[in-house]
Amino acid sequence: MARVIIVLLILLGASLYFPKTRPVVMEFLGPVVNPVLRWQTDGEMDRIARELESLNRQGSNIPMPGASFQNWMERRFMGGANEDAWGVNYTFHIWRDSTGIVSNGPDREIGTADDLVQLLSFRLEPSRR
Repeated sequence: MARVIIVLLILLGASLYFPKTRPVVMEFLGPVVNPVLRWQTDGEMDRIARELESLNRQGSNIPMPGASFQNWMERRFMGGANEDAWGVNYTFHIWRDSTGIVSNGPDREIGTADDLVQLLSFRLEPSRR
């Protein structure tokens, strides 16, 4: 049993450290690892939300969804932190009643039940969209 646990820990470490290995390892370890990856992604999304909220409080320009947000993420969060734990870029959304950061979740598809959403404490005004 100890050998199995050691192998699982090595695979988990590899999947978290090397983004290209995540899909292969996650297929095998997904049910065990996904709760940990959700927790990691929630933490990263919280950090991104705090940065955007700080910009808003300072009256600075907020990046818009799409390329503007992705460029801001690459400049602000170096070393692959612009991707969630499943290797997909975070996205910034403006809805009618709120704004937020979205991770596509374990299935890597947007608009499904496993998506993670971090709502921001501010809404963008129509003139800022």
